[in-house]
Amino acid sequence: MKRILNFIDPYRQGFLYFKWGFWSILFCVGALLWLCAHAQGGLVKGALDNIFVYLPNYLTHEFSHRFWCTLRWQWWCYASGNGMETLIPLALCLGALRLRGGRYLLPILTYWLGTTLYGAGIYASDARACQLPLTSSDMMTNFAPGEVKGDWHYILEPLGLLEYDLIIGKILIFGGIFCLVLAVYSLWYYWTHTEDYLYQGYRA
Repeated sequence: MKRILNFIDPYRQGFLYFKWGFWSILFCVGALLWLCAHAQGGLVKGALDNIFVYLPNYLTHEFSHRFWCTLRWQWWCYASGNGMETLIPLALCLGALRLRGGRYLLPILTYWLGTTLYGAGIYASDARACQLPLTSSDMMTNFAPGEVKGDWHYILEPLGLLEYDLIIGKILIFGGIFCLVLAVYSLWYYWTHTEDYLYQGYRA
């Protein structure tokens, strides 16, 4: 495990290497629990589903459908939207960890990852109900609620997980909120521990 962590985060910039104390843990856990309890509220929705993140996530989602559906692998055709939407910021987060000074990119990349998980959770929760309006991958055709089934219906159904859509949705929403809390806290942490990282870099 240590070798894996050293490979992923050779400069020890990730949250696993933070100097966690009682109050910092209490703050993060408290914020996480409070935000999860208000996951459908305006604060969380405004933070994780606003126009600034919606547009790039939407374009990534729909272009991924258009590109990967040419492979004619039906399951991945449906999964590629949320799949690529989430894999891109995740890959960038992992890449930033392997860069010296990549910590300066991590808060915004972690936040971006959180927005994709939150959005995926909203639509995963709707897999059976189909109450959300949808847009075709041509980005021109809109469907009223219930007119067509969403991606998550076709993602979960072949896996036999359709009846667990609400649970899966809540897990993804929790992941999105966790990333939001981590992004905010890590921004503060990196700012207040700059000298520690400079000293660490000097020693290296």
